[in-house]
Amino acid sequence: MIIRKPKGRVANKRKYESLLDLPDDLWENILMRLAAIERLTIAQQVCTTTWRRVLKEPTMWHVIDMSNVRGLPDSKVVQHVCREGVDRSQGELVDIRIDFFATKELLVYVANRITKTKRLCIAWCKEKMAPEDLVGVVKKLPLLEELSLTNTDITPKGIEALGLSCPRLKSFELNNICRSVKPGNQRNVEALAISKSLPALSHLHLIRNSMTNVGLEAILDGCPNLESLDLRGCFNVSLDKILSSRISKQIKDVKYPCDSLAGL
Repeated sequence: MIIRKPKGRVANKRKYESLLDLPDDLWENILMRLAAIERLTIAQQVCTTTWRRVLKEPTMWHVIDMSNVRGLPDSKVVQHVCREGVDRSQGELVDIRIDFFATKELLVYVANRITKTKRLCIAWCKEKMAPEDLVGVVKKLPLLEELSLTNTDITPKGIEALGLSCPRLKSFELNNICRSVKPGNQRNVEALAISKSLPALSHLHLIRNSMTNVGLEAILDGCPNLESLDLRGCFNVSLDKILSSRISKQIKDVKYPCDSLAGL
């Protein structure tokens, strides 16, 4: 009995019979779907030499997202992973997010090794960083276009440094999810600093900021290019018809103090 091989099945075998034979660009696409900490820990422990080779490429570290680390027992380990990712980028890092474990020392380390970063996000680091710690960091990021701070403080001097050192900055988020009460004479310090130092902003988020109408009007005067403004939770702002009309005419996309905070 002669067994005939199915035509095409032998001659036209798949080009790659094993995952290990996939080219590096496909591996890069697969590994990029992992978070940074997963790439540097889990993947490195179980992967082949192909994976390790791909993970050494600077292109794998253009974006570092360290936002899924809450609950990890040792922040020093997480900081080490972050530093390693920054080193592997070889100065090509353009986007980095750090949640829960950012410190002055870590941010200085990062800022000293990156020259092309366009986006920096720091969240839930109020207890680990002093408000003035960001001053020296932003001075080293001249190409920065977006800065997002959530429950992480910055001083008026830090905002001034943003204006002087980051001329390309177009988006600034200063969100206080856990709202803190400020004395009356301090409620507008951030808004006034923004109005004086960041006139080129296109997008501004000030969720649960303590500012009053004085701060809001200063922002409208000082930031004429705003396209979006998020005022959710800014309950010291009292919008009368005149101020509401000015906002709607000047800015395309507005979220008002009483709008829902769902999704944050």
